[in-house]
Amino acid sequence: MRVVQIVPSLPPPHEGVGSFAVALAEALSAGFGIESRFLVPSPGTLSDTLAEATTVLLHYANYGYAPRGCPSWLIGKLAQWKARSQGRLVTLFHEFHAMGPPWRSSFWLSPVQRRLAMALMHLSDGLATTLELHKRILLGWVPGREIAVLPVFSTVGEPAETPPLAARARRLVLFGGPGTRARAYRELGPAIALACRALGIEEILDIGPDGGPQASDLPAQVCRLGPLPSEKVSELLAGSLAGFIGYPTPFLAKSTIFAAYCAHRVLPICAWPRPRRDTLPAEPPPPFWTPGDDALQEIADRAHAWYGGHDVGHHAATYGGLLFP
Repeated sequence: MRVVQIVPSLPPPHEGVGSFAVALAEALSAGFGIESRFLVPSPGTLSDTLAEATTVLLHYANYGYAPRGCPSWLIGKLAQWKARSQGRLVTLFHEFHAMGPPWRSSFWLSPVQRRLAMALMHLSDGLATTLELHKRILLGWVPGREIAVLPVFSTVGEPAETPPLAARARRLVLFGGPGTRARAYRELGPAIALACRALGIEEILDIGPDGGPQASDLPAQVCRLGPLPSEKVSELLAGSLAGFIGYPTPFLAKSTIFAAYCAHRVLPICAWPRPRRDTLPAEPPPPFWTPGDDALQEIADRAHAWYGGHDVGHHAATYGGLLFP
């Protein structure tokens, strides 16, 4: 059994959709004997690469395939492939349209992005997404479809055993891409400092490509480690007390960084500089620490248990069934 996985990019850096697809491929191979070939498409090469494919898994993050988030060429090529080959297409919607105020281009492009997502839903034989909110939006456009919902898994491993928080170093991990970490330092420095003081943090491990200037008034030493192999990231997480992420809380289920914290039973800390004003309600966020809460181990345990319902094994089983029913 073979599948072509279409992705916007492949690692490095070790984050995002590409890393998720690589880890899923490893699980599909180990658990079900499904071998993956990766394709980072372009308008001129997609048709030739798809010519012999019979099963395709599309990781759809619309801005990953087109600067303005409207990859009509991609959906057109997939429609041509379906018409010629009668192949099976499964689409995982990581992202599909933007929302914004009228003075931003995303406001005016959103209707086009929605139409492309609807066309892709009609083309697809199987559908999945990472948020119940996304499922509700998609079903509002094309009612009656079955859509699997699985929050993302950790792309840096899932240790079988993890030490209790009391046995870990008083370290806080800030892990992710350069933009994510730079924004955390720039906009959430006070939240990081508050967490460090409340939890007695002595050291901050900054893991990932260069993120630019750091906050200068943090009460703990910042150690910049740069990008590291997955095994080393996993080792550091398993020995650290907490992990910090700057992310809107209703969407934490689609963050591989938050998933990594939960998988390693690290105390997850989340902050965001501005509230979301979405027209549709999101599901309750997963467990994470907030200032004033002293039940540290309980929070870490609940986050770890939440993660266990959609670990990489669950993903492999779900996508294996969608790809080869």
